[in-house]
Amino acid sequence: MSHNITTHDFSHYLHELLVAKAAQQLEPVRLLVAEYQGILANFSHLQSEVDKLLHIQTGRDYEQIAQALKQGLQGLEKLATALAKAQEDYALSVVEADDVASLAELFSTRIANQILQKTIAAKRKEQERLVKRLTEKTANKSTDDSEKSTQKKRKVTESSPVGLEDITDTDNKKLVNAEHRFTGWQKIGKTGEVLALTSPYWAAVIEQQTQLMWAVNWLGEEKFPNRGELTWFNPDSANNGGDAGHKNEGKNTHDWLVQVNKIGWCGFYDWRLPTLSELKNLLTNEISQYYHIREDVFSDMQSLGSRFWTSSTDQANKDYAWAMYFGYGHDGLAHKSYTLNVRLVRSVG
Repeated sequence: MSHNITTHDFSHYLHELLVAKAAQQLEPVRLLVAEYQGILANFSHLQSEVDKLLHIQTGRDYEQIAQALKQGLQGLEKLATALAKAQEDYALSVVEADDVASLAELFSTRIANQILQKTIAAKRKEQERLVKRLTEKTANKSTDDSEKSTQKKRKVTESSPVGLEDITDTDNKKLVNAEHRFTGWQKIGKTGEVLALTSPYWAAVIEQQTQLMWAVNWLGEEKFPNRGELTWFNPDSANNGGDAGHKNEGKNTHDWLVQVNKIGWCGFYDWRLPTLSELKNLLTNEISQYYHIREDVFSDMQSLGSRFWTSSTDQANKDYAWAMYFGYGHDGLAHKSYTLNVRLVRSVG
């Protein structure tokens, strides 16, 4: 029986090798699409493009595609967040939002963002015109009442009790409101000192109910001690759910914690990843500005993003860890090779 390899057999074998190689190179692209599936759900018209992209094709430079795709998906995420805020702040209709979303491309959202900004500008002008009309209508009435108001103020003595409704100074009102908003929280400075609730900057906050201290980047543009672009990694077999995760050339949660605790933050060196229940406790039912979290407390949110790692793992999915998605307001499993943000925490006392 002859076992000679024909030219056809060799070509077929070579083709199978190329397909297998392309399938392996395609995997990072698949992971990216899975990671941003919730975002893509807002842009249903892109599904056909995604399907084409996930179709194995030999000769493609999937590494370059993955880099471009990541930038495109991050752009879609920002656009989805901006659309949600515009709907809330400027009463953007569902139709208007859909029109903008339909302009978004998989690798670029530039045109969609331009249209959105024009729509927001038009809405803002409309609001300004309404305010101007109301101001003009009340101008005469305000003039008539001004003399009566002045006479009333003269009758108020310095010994009179002053409540929030009696404060006329704008700055004082802001201070009182700031203190009221932070009820249940305490601002902490860079050296661990307790700050006034009206302090404009803080390095951490303590939630009095849970006695947890949460790290906050001092300035929004800073990436310390909270930062993004980290894979999940924990070499401790007793706490990694059966899979250590991905080292990612040192850009991982474990190595970052080692670095932070070597330098220290607020005078402490025991910062850690929060558990799922701890991070879930920060969720709010309503969107604060962009996310389901107190953005007045966690002032660095907009520079970080919406997805954060927890230390919690899942026994049924060893290569996954739990993450919190503040953009959507829920938790979910994320592959340990994903690059998410970290919000560090420590127990007080």
